[in-house]
Amino acid sequence: MEARTLDDVLPRLPLFSGLTEEQLAVIRAGSSITRLRKGEILFHQDDPVRGFFYVLRGQMQLSVSTAEGAEKVVEIVTTMESFGEAVVFDGIRYPVTATALVDTELLGVSSSAVLDLLDRDPSFARRMLANMAVRPRRLIRDVEAYSLRSSMQRVVGFLLHAVQDDPGPEGECTIRLPMRKHVLASRLNIAPETLSRILRELTADGLISVRGHQITLRDVPRLRERLDPAVNSATSCPVGPRP
Repeated sequence: MEARTLDDVLPRLPLFSGLTEEQLAVIRAGSSITRLRKGEILFHQDDPVRGFFYVLRGQMQLSVSTAEGAEKVVEIVTTMESFGEAVVFDGIRYPVTATALVDTELLGVSSSAVLDLLDRDPSFARRMLANMAVRPRRLIRDVEAYSLRSSMQRVVGFLLHAVQDDPGPEGECTIRLPMRKHVLASRLNIAPETLSRILRELTADGLISVRGHQITLRDVPRLRERLDPAVNSATSCPVGPRP
């Protein structure tokens, strides 16, 4: 990954845009850029909080583990999204484990820098709160989708949401899964074998074809028919690339 500096990054992030040079200096002094290889862990669940993070490039998995060792993927954080802001304020421990799903570049901002700037600038506090408000809304949509949709609808909704361009005249397009299948299954709150079974069923019906991480949607209109009309909107899918 091409190296970037704090001076390159900070002014371009919405949370920090419009800050004075003095305010930026406070953030800069408490910030650093970290590069992780695929599979590297940034912090573990219950590690002491040291700050929050922006994903500059790549993809981070946030997961929780039970005492029995089972893991549940809570969220996939992608480029230009942030995580960890809320725990900066309680200053205790991270509630999740953060793992790089691919080679990833992160901006880390220390708790002390954030709290210092909050004391100096009330307008920054409003921006910080607005930034934090995005995640609860997204998580609420996730819970609603899990409650209202069958396993088939979750998978189909994800596939349709991943479509970046309008399908061609034949209603066909190709997407690439942004994560491994067992991670996707956990994110959709279904078992890996259930995901595999659904992909096989969709393939047998001629709706998709699967080759590794690449999935070709053979008939987008027919796939849309698999969704209940009440939730027949690709944009309401809980995971996948976000605008």
